[in-house]
Amino acid sequence: MGFLNLLMIRITLAVIGGIFYAFLIYLITTFLHVPSELVLLASAFVYLFYLGSRFLLLFSGVDSPYYSRGKKEIPKTSTEQNPFYTTAQWVGKFYHYHDIALFLFLAIVSIIFLISLGVDGLRGNPFGKTIQTLWNALLPIP
Repeated sequence: MGFLNLLMIRITLAVIGGIFYAFLIYLITTFLHVPSELVLLASAFVYLFYLGSRFLLLFSGVDSPYYSRGKKEIPKTSTEQNPFYTTAQWVGKFYHYHDIALFLFLAIVSIIFLISLGVDGLRGNPFGKTIQTLWNALLPIP
């Protein structure tokens, strides 16, 4: 787990996560027929907010459940009474649980996809038919 705590890994994940969330907001707002100027504005806002909050945690110098600097000893002051420290701890804990939930969701989706490929192979169907049938059953869009 020390590998995932490296600063470059966290920066890369923050940039990629920001892109994914901005794209998700873009798709949702486009689906809701929001004017295109607001769609781009909302996507840019979500990207900058997500990236900014993650960078603030990374570069604040506060150890949190999201990112810990390791063995570097920083002189302890009365930071526990500091509102920024308290907020950084809360946001760090939120992002920590967010990343765990996201990992579990992606693992479940991957397992379902692999099972559907196995079912297609055993039945002699073209690959992707089972997942397409499941998708059509869940989202009955004409």
